[in-house]
Amino acid sequence: MAVGLALVGPAVLAAEGTSRVVIGQRCLLTTPAVLLAAAVLPGRARRWTYAVVIGAQVVTCWPADGPAGAVEGVWPLVATAVAGDVLAPLMRGAGDRADRARERVRAVRAAAGREAGRREAHRNFQGVLHDEVSTALQAITLPGVPLLRLREAAAGAVAALAAYPVRPAGAGMVDLTAPVRGLRPPAGTELTVETPDALHVPAHVAEAVAGAAREALRNVEEHAGARTVRVRLHSVGGQDRPDTGRGAGFRLSVTDDGTGFSAGEIAPSSVGLQRSVIRRMDEAGGRADIRSTPGRGTTVRLEWHPPAAAPADAEELAGARDGTAEATLARMRAAVGDVRRPLAAVCLPFLSAMGIVAVIHASRSPGTGPLLVWYALLAGLTVALLRRADAGISRYAAGAACCFAVSGVLGSFLFLPLSALKDFDSWPVGAVTPLLTLLVIVRPAWEALTALALEQAGIVVLVATGPPIASSPGATVAVVLPALFAPALGVLTGLVIGRTIAHLGGVTARAESARSALLATEAARRAREELHRERLALLGEEILPLLTEVGSGRCAPDDPGIRNRARLLSGAVRDELQLPGVLDRTVRDLLASARRAGCTVAIQSDSDDLHPPALLRLLLSTALTSGPAPREIILTVNAVTGTLRASLVVLPGDRQRARALEDALSAGGARTDADVLNSDTSTYVEAAVRAP
Repeated sequence: MAVGLALVGPAVLAAEGTSRVVIGQRCLLTTPAVLLAAAVLPGRARRWTYAVVIGAQVVTCWPADGPAGAVEGVWPLVATAVAGDVLAPLMRGAGDRADRARERVRAVRAAAGREAGRREAHRNFQGVLHDEVSTALQAITLPGVPLLRLREAAAGAVAALAAYPVRPAGAGMVDLTAPVRGLRPPAGTELTVETPDALHVPAHVAEAVAGAAREALRNVEEHAGARTVRVRLHSVGGQDRPDTGRGAGFRLSVTDDGTGFSAGEIAPSSVGLQRSVIRRMDEAGGRADIRSTPGRGTTVRLEWHPPAAAPADAEELAGARDGTAEATLARMRAAVGDVRRPLAAVCLPFLSAMGIVAVIHASRSPGTGPLLVWYALLAGLTVALLRRADAGISRYAAGAACCFAVSGVLGSFLFLPLSALKDFDSWPVGAVTPLLTLLVIVRPAWEALTALALEQAGIVVLVATGPPIASSPGATVAVVLPALFAPALGVLTGLVIGRTIAHLGGVTARAESARSALLATEAARRAREELHRERLALLGEEILPLLTEVGSGRCAPDDPGIRNRARLLSGAVRDELQLPGVLDRTVRDLLASARRAGCTVAIQSDSDDLHPPALLRLLLSTALTSGPAPREIILTVNAVTGTLRASLVVLPGDRQRARALEDALSAGGARTDADVLNSDTSTYVEAAVRAP
């Protein structure tokens, strides 16, 4: 339809006589066809459309305007066609690059999600091992524990292992008072629980708090010797609003009247307080504070506050502030990359064509040389702002540029008659189009639109107060409107293009962000399940059957054989807590055999992060298979940035074992540094392995 109008319209005007129609009016019929062709047609069809539309206008204007006038009259169409031809492949190339970049980002986020998922699953599994499995096994080894409590502990450990990690973290809101009221009193103590009627928090926060509180009570039972324990929960920082999805802040305290201890006695490798209480609250977004004095009891305080509410669409709100300049640029970058290239494709052809028109008409109109100087400065200013477009143009620079442009247009009529509005002699009116188009895209739209309105209002005032330029008011309007419409069309077209690109860029960025987040979440979920299966496979062959038998009542926990199995498995769990993922079936069997033979095994690590297993397996397996059975083995592990340090002490010393350790460590490669010392009393190994 647009092409048909571009062909039929000039032909009708030619039949009626083009001399009665100003050049601006003729371009109004053909410019839409060029714009649409640039937007939607492929390369060859687009260029043929340009040629047909521009040729039709040249042919129809030739008889009345002559060859030079006909060619000059199509410069807006030529500039539009050049801009479209440059911009179309540029946009496609930018889109392809953006797609490839998004694929790389998705891959990186998925990898990060997998790593984060494994780390989260590892730490949570450590908590399950300590809080549920180790506690149940230790209870089985102790005489005098009520049978019902043993079965409850064993069944609870089995249930915790079976449920993890299916339970989704952070899914929905729950009432925290329910698990707090369900806390079990430590053996031999009187427990008092105080809670509000209801207090809703995110599910993962409730789970963390309940686990930390249970661990605090477990420490009271095992170490405090307390008579009374008080648990108090109350909300802080606002009302309970479960409908907000954020929950209320709270403080929960566990206070006992037991023996107490010095706060400095909490070792960094403490699994109970350091990992099951303090770190658990940290990972839930809260904090834990432990205060104790020898002889005066202990208070464990758990505190959590909901995070500040985030806007539903932060980018759209940012776009509503300060005219959206920064947000608009960010969204455009998401769509096309460096915004200067498409802006140059839009502005530079018009600047060049307008420069040619300015020179031609200045040569025909004596005394208009100052207008050429003004245009040269205007073109230089436009190019300078174009080069700054990607980094951002300040409001002061934009305001100064608009003032210079508008004052130049209105001042041009000091050198030109108002009747110049009939043709291209009034070229300064349209000369500001590239500058205003640039600013309307990269700056708040009201700035360029205000400058455009001031320019057009000034021209209307000059025409209304100056000498007549046509025979009647209607004819005057017909002359003035095309002159006003030319810059307005360019600015409004730029506004539409800029806002469309920014909108698409924003949609793309949000969609890709959501997609990447989903991919990362799914990768994390799979990684958690994978690590859970790996760890459970290592421990479940013996531990789960024993706990299941005790929990279901199929065996008697006070049977000496059952207690001995529980003692050995409790040692294996402690080893796994200190060296997660390191001990394979062979090393665990060697440690179990050593313990059955009366060897005392002590393993300590200052971190529960996943350790490189090769060195530690090598030390333990060599020490346990060389020389006579040891009386005691102590392994200490320190992990620092880039290096794992391990100290092994074997009592008593043995020359054969020392040689075997030296031979094994010498084959460890260039990244392993080790020293082996032996005496009658002990064999000592200090080894370090550097990260690759």
